[in-house]
Amino acid sequence: MIDFDNPNTFPKELKNWGTEFEKMILRRVNMDNIEEWWQIEHQLQDIRIGESKLVNDFVKENMDTEIAVCHCTRILDENEYWKHGLVTAGGKNSAGEKRLRKLLVDIGLDDDKIEEVFSHVYYLWNRDKQSRTKSVHFFADKSQVYKDDQLNHFAINLGGEILRWSLDAIDRELYKKEPYKRLWVMGTPSVITFKVKLSDIHEIYRNSLIAEIVKYNITKYLFGFDYEFEFTGMTVGDVPPQNILSIEVIKDYIQMQEKYSDYEGFYDELKS
Repeated sequence: MIDFDNPNTFPKELKNWGTEFEKMILRRVNMDNIEEWWQIEHQLQDIRIGESKLVNDFVKENMDTEIAVCHCTRILDENEYWKHGLVTAGGKNSAGEKRLRKLLVDIGLDDDKIEEVFSHVYYLWNRDKQSRTKSVHFFADKSQVYKDDQLNHFAINLGGEILRWSLDAIDRELYKKEPYKRLWVMGTPSVITFKVKLSDIHEIYRNSLIAEIVKYNITKYLFGFDYEFEFTGMTVGDVPPQNILSIEVIKDYIQMQEKYSDYEGFYDELKS
């Protein structure tokens, strides 16, 4: 199993790129005034490693290869994930809608307010059907959640990003008001690590994910710089419970958010 938290698991063939490929990389990457790894990565983007024969061949021949990836979310009951796995939103009249409605009922929202919220939820689900109702979003390695505040923001409220956007559409200050604030203070910000076959990753992300390993190898072994993964992608369909590897609390999550003025004093009730 490929694990982006452990480069020792990276397939050796993704470093055996041959003389011509290496010459091309050395010719096209300009190392003048390079001080950071990302300056190399930006140049590798222009080379489009994901379209290379090396990556294309690996993807075609290794569709059953398992990869450990991570999902960031806020969890009310961890046992639900061990029991049901990561279940996609599903769209209108789905199990996902029932879960979301129950959550809004449980925090004390009345029927009219719930329907107001769902008018926006339906719009977003219909606008982005594949990515919002049929996929589980993931990132490559656990350390990303501590480096990228846009990524750890997925754990800021129960109900996920679509619910947050729907509340924003009603009133951008709604998260500060009761009972909506319960969605922000109940539950536990968490990282769920799960395994997924390359074939179960959406086709538009397969090559890009494998290209990350090639770019890591190029940056480290050809140019001597450490490489940081910044990849995000999505599955095709649900993640079954047997594929979940671990569920971990995001450390110091409140401090991560309190550096922003919107959340100064917001979590005081959790500190007492």
